[in-house]
Amino acid sequence: MKISSPLRTLILALLVAVASYLIARVGDSFIISRQAASALWPGCAFLVSILLLVPRRTWPALITAGLLGFVARDLQFYVQPRSLTAFLFADTIEIVIVALGLSYSFNGIPRLNSLKSLIQYCFWAVILGPVVCSFVGAFAYPGFYWTSWRLSFFSEALAFLTLTPAILSWANVRFVWSRKSLPSQLETAALVGALILLGYSVFLLSWKSIPPGLLYSLVPLLLWAALRFGSRGVSTSVIFLAFVSIYGSIHDRGPFTGPDPLENVLSLQLFLIFAATPFMVLAALAEERERDQEALSSVSRRLIDAQEQERAWIARELHDDICQRLAMLSTQFQKAAKGWNSGPLPVSNQFERIREQCTTLTGDVQTLSRKLHPSMLDNLGLVTAVRSYCREFSEQTGAVVDNSETNIPKSLPREISLSLFRVIQEALHNSIKHSGEKKFQVSLQATSDEIEVEVSDRGVGFDVASVINSSGLGLVSMAERIHLVHGTFSVESQPNAGTRIRARVPLETRDSTSTGTVKEMKLRPS
Repeated sequence: MKISSPLRTLILALLVAVASYLIARVGDSFIISRQAASALWPGCAFLVSILLLVPRRTWPALITAGLLGFVARDLQFYVQPRSLTAFLFADTIEIVIVALGLSYSFNGIPRLNSLKSLIQYCFWAVILGPVVCSFVGAFAYPGFYWTSWRLSFFSEALAFLTLTPAILSWANVRFVWSRKSLPSQLETAALVGALILLGYSVFLLSWKSIPPGLLYSLVPLLLWAALRFGSRGVSTSVIFLAFVSIYGSIHDRGPFTGPDPLENVLSLQLFLIFAATPFMVLAALAEERERDQEALSSVSRRLIDAQEQERAWIARELHDDICQRLAMLSTQFQKAAKGWNSGPLPVSNQFERIREQCTTLTGDVQTLSRKLHPSMLDNLGLVTAVRSYCREFSEQTGAVVDNSETNIPKSLPREISLSLFRVIQEALHNSIKHSGEKKFQVSLQATSDEIEVEVSDRGVGFDVASVINSSGLGLVSMAERIHLVHGTFSVESQPNAGTRIRARVPLETRDSTSTGTVKEMKLRPS
């Protein structure tokens, strides 16, 4: 029996309410003493994680259900109405700020696999949301306001820095444990075992005098987690260390014990934040580097395939067209040389036909040569080469190409001219093939600092990201060419809204011999 959408939302809301109540009870175990605030409050971080995994239309029901779960926990512990109101208002503000900020910034589930995404995440979830929440939530605690604000802020920030990334990364896992290779399973088991052993030794043993360097023994494990398991490994490892260290502090074990509960909480919070932050950054950089290497490898494979396809195309053109026509000419020469006049045409007419075919063949070979290397570009410059190509393109395809040039220098570095010409060539080829349009605009304009090329149409458009991820070698090769001359490349398109391809290249002198992969390709709807 198919469950209706409202009923599914109601069931999900009930599950969220129960889970929020239970996670709030778990947060009670992080209170080091009855006079101090919780070292880590997981409620809002958990609820935001759930919101980011479900459709936005269900958010009002789920936020209400989650807050009711928190209220049920507060009523069970007889929280005063003033404090209950402050908690409820603060949690609501924080959940809305963080959930909406992350949703609009990432357009989906946040993936902290680059430094940019980690900075965006930390701005909304670790800084802005907890800061605003703490200004309200601090009124719920007795004692000095700024001390309560400080404890509340670090408690919320720590949860969002560790718990939310762990939940989102595990929810986004695309592999099954049983399908992992045996070495990967053994490495994961070894890291888990080392964390348990070292966590117990550092935080749960009763040390008469704790060695000052004992906490540094955790650094190799966090490095291991960051470099081998990414943000998922770091956040999960820090969550485990948080549980163990808080449990040890509650039972007067480990390094975070002392006569002042407030100082114990603050010291523990700062330790966990400074343990998590640098290794989260390291994990993001490691994942970003790995992704760039995979992209480079993918581009290299596709460029090799493209080279082989180009060679196969040249071979077919030479074998199936040029060679066959040359063979026919050879046969006709033999007939003419023997004075074979039995046909309807005399020998002179046969030679005239042979001459016409030679002229046509010469033109076709020249066209093929220009496709392989635009000699006009070297001899007459970019503007003339572009005009000539647009004219030939129009004659061959029946399309209308409006091209314009503004302030283009007569002399340009060869690598810049060639890169821009190839972008125009590839863009027009893709447009006539995929856009469904017969009218295109090609614009060349320059300033004192840069030269810009723009090729646009009003055709069917496409989803740029899906093309890049599937087989968009043409776009990738154009972006790579522009990057090699230190320029920027952007594609603006969306279905049924046309396409605009733009490349900008600086005109100042730079070292053009540097190599690399595509650093920036801006993909956005038009």
